[in-house]
Amino acid sequence: MLDHARNAAIYCRLSLSPDGSVEKVDRQEADCRKLAEQFGWRVDERHVYKDNSRSAWQRNRKRPGWDSMLTAIEQGEVNAIVVWHGDRLIRQPWDLEVLLSLAKDRNVRLASVVGTRDLSNADDQYILRIEVAGFCRSSEDTSRRVLRGWQARAESGRAVGGGKRPFGYGAPTDRVGRTGKPVYDTTQVVPEEAEILREAAQRLLAGQSQGGVLRWMNRRCTTSQGKLWTGKALKNLLNSPRIAGLIKHKGVLYKAVWPPIITPEEWEDVKIVLRTSAETHGFHGKERKYLLSGVATCSGCGVGLRTKPAGGRNRKTARLYHCPNKACTSKVSRNQTHLDRYVSGRVVGRLNDPDLMAELLAAEPGVSAEIVKLERRRDQLKAAFTRLLDSPDVDPEVLASQIGEANRRIRELRERHATDSRQRLLARMAGVTAEQWDATPLDLRSATVDALFRVVVLPATWRGPGFDPDSVQLVPVDQ
Repeated sequence: MLDHARNAAIYCRLSLSPDGSVEKVDRQEADCRKLAEQFGWRVDERHVYKDNSRSAWQRNRKRPGWDSMLTAIEQGEVNAIVVWHGDRLIRQPWDLEVLLSLAKDRNVRLASVVGTRDLSNADDQYILRIEVAGFCRSSEDTSRRVLRGWQARAESGRAVGGGKRPFGYGAPTDRVGRTGKPVYDTTQVVPEEAEILREAAQRLLAGQSQGGVLRWMNRRCTTSQGKLWTGKALKNLLNSPRIAGLIKHKGVLYKAVWPPIITPEEWEDVKIVLRTSAETHGFHGKERKYLLSGVATCSGCGVGLRTKPAGGRNRKTARLYHCPNKACTSKVSRNQTHLDRYVSGRVVGRLNDPDLMAELLAAEPGVSAEIVKLERRRDQLKAAFTRLLDSPDVDPEVLASQIGEANRRIRELRERHATDSRQRLLARMAGVTAEQWDATPLDLRSATVDALFRVVVLPATWRGPGFDPDSVQLVPVDQ
């Protein structure tokens, strides 16, 4: 016989709601309200808990509604639970034990369309444990079938799972999805987007900063969802194996059924540039405003020069490169416009040097694939080192030396890769005219200067108007 005047909580859950719809959850709530009314249980609006698109089987998946309901039980606010079906509430034995622990000595009742249980009753606890074990086994069987299906799709080169239309792919079709939105054929390249993506990869490989590429992307296009590009969205796109005609599943790369937008070799290069930049800088800083900020250095202390407004009657229009080191005795300073113009002329002349072109044509092939292979091997060694550290059959010094050797080889290859990056940058800029140089993005021009010369500013030898070339040293980087 049911107790009356209980304060009940209603719990509703839907495992998968692709469009975010709450229709089925609301339907569960309506049925639960009718059941609570039949039992004479009160339901406060504060105690209606919903977890839409939340799994009860995945142990690492958060369920805010479930957690709030447990808190209400612990604080004595409710002493009954109404659920559409038991598998909506619990699919893991661990969750059942947590609920039973809280309900102990509180005389909490559980009701569903298939019957009621007293959570403090030993016989009902026994039945619940059997039922939850069945729910868990059913979920495991479903998960195993789904995972095997995903594996088969990956091996055949087809996409695993759904999601938003990827940038660069997705020819429109005549079909409409369950949500009423158009369906795209994501095995087909979108030519306009593919061209933009190729240019973005080339700019990054040529030495343009991520911030510069991001601003260029936002001037050219939006994401596939019509939004502005962010740094995270751009990095996710460039790190995606899809753009190289590959699909990654459980750490393994498979050849995809869709065509690549950039080659796998270019993709590996792009990933290394992004990773190296993140390791070196972390934060990519503000947009560059001046050509030689941080590139030109003080002859007295070697610190990178910064800019500041010029003094006197030109303070509103003119700027100076100056040494920011207060302890430096040289205190070099130079007109920003004059120094930029002089250095730019020298750089354009160097970029039109036939000897430089010969050097670029003799460039060494990329080493990206070898770096990636070594990094994976190093990660495997680290995992083995952690796993087998206490094993009497394994000499930790051997594993440690292997990891050290892998790191040393990776450093050597990265130095070669840096050389490759310089050659790609100069190959892109070789032969430019003065007009083309001025039209090139500022961060790309700055990277080119840094790739060709060490710009060292000396103390001025005269005062007054004009520019003294002897007060600036441009040392070729290969000297």
